[in-house]
Amino acid sequence: MARSVEDEGRAPGIDGRTIRLGPGWYLCKFRLPTAMPIPLGIARPEHLDLVTWAFAGMSAAASRPTCLLVARPRGREAEAALEGGGALVVATHFRDLHVSSSPARPPDELPPDERAVLARAVLSAVTARTVGPLAALFPLLAPALRAMPLAKDAPELALDPERPGSCSVSGADVPNYLVLDGPAGASCARVGTARLTFAPRPRMDLDLDPVWGPAPDRGPERAYLVGTGRFTPARLRAGA
Repeated sequence: MARSVEDEGRAPGIDGRTIRLGPGWYLCKFRLPTAMPIPLGIARPEHLDLVTWAFAGMSAAASRPTCLLVARPRGREAEAALEGGGALVVATHFRDLHVSSSPARPPDELPPDERAVLARAVLSAVTARTVGPLAALFPLLAPALRAMPLAKDAPELALDPERPGSCSVSGADVPNYLVLDGPAGASCARVGTARLTFAPRPRMDLDLDPVWGPAPDRGPERAYLVGTGRFTPARLRAGA
């Protein structure tokens, strides 16, 4: 008898893997059921926050998509549950998924295509609540972020050498955060104030409040404008 969609996700159901992304951060991954349920949270183990998620392998060439869950344990008991592997119950808009996960594995077992998807999900998940803790993931994800293509119409960003902590950006879509990446590593700053000019073309002058990372004194190589649930790579140019 063929297995119905409704049967998918019932225990023991789905085999999964847990990957240790960094201090206090884990990735739980499993094959996506055909119903493509949207993750809403992690019901068990307790005290485990679902910070962001993404689907990888959605191209036609992929045999079956994979669901990636970025989780942060609150306390040693939740962290020990992820380290040791076992049952993971994921609440979705369809029904709970019962995942049998492996003990935590090192981050180098995450394939490049999934790392690229994860980088986009993490950057889009930067908020006032997550901006500090997510800093631990940027060293791992930096190569995938640097490999992102830059659109022809990408906004242009220029740091002001005479006014540290400020920059100008073309356009009028004010970001919440600015992430810069350079030889010294990634850094993040909160947009404190924004002054908009619309003539002769839209431009934003931003004052930045550092959140984490080194000062970009050696010249950043990549820039990302982070909004609510989204981000845009920006083109760096010289001058203010």
